Amino acid sequence: MLALLKQRSFGAMTASQFLGAFNDNAFKALVLFLAASLSKDNPLPWVESSRMAQTFGQALPHTLFALPFVLLGPLTGVLADRISKTRIVWWANAMEIGVMVCACVAFSLQVYDLLMATVLLMGAQSALFGPAKYGIIKELVGEKDLAKANSLIQASTMLAILSGTVVGGIFAQRFGGQLWQAGVAYVIFAFIGWAVSLLMGRTPPADPGRKQTYNPVSTFIGHWSAVEGDRVLALAILSSGFFYMMAALFMQIVIAYGTWLGLPEASTATLHAMTGMGVILGAWLSGRISGDGVAGFLIPVGLLGLAASTFLMLLAPENVSLLRISLFCMGTSSGLFTIPIRCLIQGRPKSARRGSIQGLAEVIDFIGILMAGPLFYLGEKVFECTPHTMYIAAGMTVAAYACLTFSMRRAQMSREASETVA
Repeated sequence: MLALLKQRSFGAMTASQFLGAFNDNAFKALVLFLAASLSKDNPLPWVESSRMAQTFGQALPHTLFALPFVLLGPLTGVLADRISKTRIVWWANAMEIGVMVCACVAFSLQVYDLLMATVLLMGAQSALFGPAKYGIIKELVGEKDLAKANSLIQASTMLAILSGTVVGGIFAQRFGGQLWQAGVAYVIFAFIGWAVSLLMGRTPPADPGRKQTYNPVSTFIGHWSAVEGDRVLALAILSSGFFYMMAALFMQIVIAYGTWLGLPEASTATLHAMTGMGVILGAWLSGRISGDGVAGFLIPVGLLGLAASTFLMLLAPENVSLLRISLFCMGTSSGLFTIPIRCLIQGRPKSARRGSIQGLAEVIDFIGILMAGPLFYLGEKVFECTPHTMYIAAGMTVAAYACLTFSMRRAQMSREASETVA
């Protein structure tokens, strides 16, 4: 599996997306910790004085980051079919440098509104990157190594997320009123990621004659029509969106959980690290189990395992060690789930529409992430639930969805068997 990294283009793409994911999550984690600090005794004055921070808390940066994916995803999906995906990767990494310069300015001026605008820009940059990043994998490694390549991408992404989240927590705790120093670090990481991406060999465009439209609604409908008739692909895309909604919700809940338990920012960040390490293990196991194919049975297994992991906290809601075990098991289950889902979404579409389908899948994923912000707001602000209550309720929701999709899949298989016999 690791031999794939010796291929220059795939190795450079993997390293570049690792650095991008690390930087984005280090920045986003720092912003979330700033918002969550309002429930502590000593928040930063410029955060505490912000009406937006007081009203919406963590829900606002989550929503602002996801919004560009919903609005721009259909357009960037078409773009990934019309021009070389390698060029898009280069552009996206260059844009990240500019976004992190804006973050550095926001921290220096201590303006929370400008910081939220930077989060929105980061979402737009990531929306451009996503369809090309996932659509190019099959072009670089081929069908046979698709599951292994996705395992590597998933594992490296989760490693980037966990390390970035930990670094974001450390920055929030260490720099305090001098957060511009963190901004400088983000700019340096972005520059390194861009430089690494230049090592990729240029791939040809999949459909250079395709017309670029600028209406996201009509483009979204057109992308969805490409899925019509393939119920497996449609269910995979919707299940991926549900998963990312719950993953984004859990991310907010865990930060609130750490604050509720009185943990410092760096210690709360290590809770996310437990999830990330579990995802790496789950992705590796999924790649080994799948071999040269796609192990579809891991999809319900992963969802049910994720739900069961949350129920561990019914035993001792305030036990930090048990929470770490729960999060590690949750990450392992997530890794088992995401690899077959990602392989189905990448492998089933025709090559000329692969970028569009990746754009569609990304939009659905980020509609889910966008919904996670309001869901957390309802739980925290409207219903005034404790983080423990939200944690268990989210697990019950995952379990219900897993049972529903498993029943739908069995019903479809029965229909297909009946049609074959007829």
